Amino acid sequence: MTTNKHILIAEDDDFLRLLLQTQCEELGLSVDTVENGELLITAALSYQYDIIITDIQMPICDGIQAMQLLRQLGYDRPIYAMSADAVTEDGFNKVLTKPINNQQLADALLQASAVQRIPLVIDDALTRLFYENLRQQSVEFNLALAERNQTLMRQICHKVKGGAASFGHTELANTADQLQTQLQQSTLDADLLSVCQHFSLLLHQCGVTNAAS
Repeated sequence: MTTNKHILIAEDDDFLRLLLQTQCEELGLSVDTVENGELLITAALSYQYDIIITDIQMPICDGIQAMQLLRQLGYDRPIYAMSADAVTEDGFNKVLTKPINNQQLADALLQASAVQRIPLVIDDALTRLFYENLRQQSVEFNLALAERNQTLMRQICHKVKGGAASFGHTELANTADQLQTQLQQSTLDADLLSVCQHFSLLLHQCGVTNAAS
């Protein structure tokens, strides 16, 4: 399957950015990537992209801010949000729900209702990158937990849940999703601390168990 569409992906997580790039390229799409909203705006204004796909939570300038600024500047090409959470802001043409599979991408990007299903082939290098990323996130979460930094813990949960679901770590993905919500809505009391410790253990186990991947 081939297409002439040129896609720009904005995602700050190295693994998720590479994963989505791989998915798009398997669909025959030409892909460029950036890691924050500021670079997204600069690249978008070159007007060489048919569709922009942007994560919501990014450093420097997030996906919503980038989209809103582009719209204010008159940018009228499609901008798709991708998020594991609900996105209610006006201005996005579509919202892609993480984890994003090839069929979801095909339906959204190729505008075809009967696109052949193409399984995602995750090679050894991509697998190693995922688990390296997971182990780094485990270290960062433990540091944030020690400092009682709920904002940072919530951001790590957001990153973990999309990739974990893509690699079949359902319990880790579901726990990350639930914990992200709890960290947003509650203070770090004894009950929430217990959930954080459980998530930390899951995160560590998934990374260590697959250390040789």
